[in-house]
Amino acid sequence: MRHLIRFYSGEGKPTMFFRAPTGEFGTLVLSGAQDINFSDRLACIGYKAPDGYHECRNGAIHTRQCPTCSALDMSRAYTKGDFSGYPLVYEEAKKEEYALYLAGFGGKITKCGVTRKERFESRMREQGADFGCIIAQFAGPDKIYCAEAAVQSRFMFSNSVRISQKLRLLEFDRGEARENFAGAVELARNSSAVPDFTPNIMDFSEFYPRVKNAQETHTIIGEILGAKGELLLFKSELGRHFAVNMRKKVGTFF
Repeated sequence: MRHLIRFYSGEGKPTMFFRAPTGEFGTLVLSGAQDINFSDRLACIGYKAPDGYHECRNGAIHTRQCPTCSALDMSRAYTKGDFSGYPLVYEEAKKEEYALYLAGFGGKITKCGVTRKERFESRMREQGADFGCIIAQFAGPDKIYCAEAAVQSRFMFSNSVRISQKLRLLEFDRGEARENFAGAVELARNSSAVPDFTPNIMDFSEFYPRVKNAQETHTIIGEILGAKGELLLFKSELGRHFAVNMRKKVGTFF
C-alpha cells in the first residue's frame, strides 16, 4: 500500500503525492473513474526540507505528523514566519514579495492570510477560496505576519477555515457572497490597518466543479469531478455527489 504524504489541487488537477513501499515517491493525478480505499492506520508523513521530503526519524504511528517532524518541516517558515531552522530559506525569502490577502468562502467567511505574491492565485485555489484580494504587499517576511495578526484581530477575520465549514458552503448565492466579500475588502481599505490600495477582487469559481447536496464520505468510488481545496468531489454511478476530506486522509495508506 502507498503512504499518502500530501494532497494538492492548486495547480488545477487533484493530485495525491505518496511514498511507495519501496521508499520511492510518486504522484497520482485523480481523473476519470476511480476506486480508492484508505486505511484507518496512520503513520507520520515525515517532513519537507529544501532538499526534498524525509521519512520520520521516529517511525511514529497513530499521527499524521509527529512533533519532531512538525518542528523540522519547512512549511513552518511560510505558515508561521518561523525561519529559525532554515536560515538559507530566510535569506531567499527576504528577496521575495509577500502579499497580505483576504479570501472569501461562500457568503459567510472571510479569512486573512499571507502568501508569497507569485503564489497568490495558486494559494487561493489550493484553499478552495471563492474570492480573493490582495490588500497589502511587503518586501520579505519580516513585517507581514504582524500585519496579518493585527488585521485578523481588528476585523475578526478568520485565521483558518475548517473543511467541515467549506463543505457546508459548497452551495451559496454568488451575488450576495461577492457583495459581502467586497464589503470586507472596503472595510480593510478604509481603515488605517493597511496602506491604501486599489481592490482587485478575483473570482475563482470557474476552477471548481458545481455540485449539489454533496455528502461526505471516506472512500472514492466514482467519476472524479475535481476538487475545491482539499475537498475531493466525485459522482457515483447513480449521479449522486460526494466529497472526501483529503486533509484527513494524509498519513493514511491507500
